[in-house]
Amino acid sequence: YRVAVRDLRAHYGLPRLNNRHPCAMTICALGKCGGRELGFASDIELMLIYAGNGRTTGPRVITTAEFFDRLVSEINNVIDARREGIFELDLRLRPYGKAGSLGVSLDAFRRYFAPGGDAWPYERQALVKLRPIAGDVKLGQQIIKLRDEFIYNDDPFDIAAMRAMRERQIRHHVTAGTVNAKLSPGGLVDIEYLVQGLQISYGHRYPNLRVTNTSEALTALAAVGVLTQQDYVHLSEALSFLQNLINALRMVRGNTKDLTVPPIDSEEFVYLARRMRYEAGHQVQLNYDLTNHTTRVQEINARILN
Repeated sequence: YRVAVRDLRAHYGLPRLNNRHPCAMTICALGKCGGRELGFASDIELMLIYAGNGRTTGPRVITTAEFFDRLVSEINNVIDARREGIFELDLRLRPYGKAGSLGVSLDAFRRYFAPGGDAWPYERQALVKLRPIAGDVKLGQQIIKLRDEFIYNDDPFDIAAMRAMRERQIRHHVTAGTVNAKLSPGGLVDIEYLVQGLQISYGHRYPNLRVTNTSEALTALAAVGVLTQQDYVHLSEALSFLQNLINALRMVRGNTKDLTVPPIDSEEFVYLARRMRYEAGHQVQLNYDLTNHTTRVQEINARILN
């Protein structure tokens, strides 16, 4: 970040608002990075938000929009993350995704994510994980305040939209007859979506639910009585198991994409069990634990969301 800013300032000077005040910016993390849940080869999902419109001070003058678009590109180039490997930058959660500007003005953020804006329900849900990690502290506080207004309000959570998203994920990314540790019914995403839905539903009443980490959110949901102690224990155990399973799958395969659990009679399954610290010859226990956790997650989801 500092390297990219230094290089851009040498060419274009300092970005300033139309009132000549310095144009602040904040880098926000989302997803696993926002939740402080990065695992092996997780994507780093980021959104750069700047204060508003203006121009740079020169020697070459460009708009603040151009400056911060170029800053995001420079950060991406400096990091130069591998496309297949550890910690790939993902900038698609910005307004309008790949069709939108790399840098996002505060006003554009406000218009897009506000109730009645163009954001899809799943995009607003993703803001649960938003966390400022670099840049101007005051602007970061403004962004968090806006985020809270957009998602932690009295509006009912759109369960139908969440279910539709899960059905699309399963239909497009899960092969029939296989188990995907992340996307299959009872997988990691079912836990994350359930927790985020409960946070959005009750966060206006209980501010301590407005946390970005899934495990911390589970603890907070149990503390205020939204989750029973038994459901809290089962979901927490399943969360830890599935996170470890996904890390192990990525290590065994050396890539981030294929999270399908191998057949129990395969050599790869033996390696997977070993990576998860199951004793030699006890890989059947891994299959039992996977079935047990995913079945419980499905049961809890069906009971709470219905």
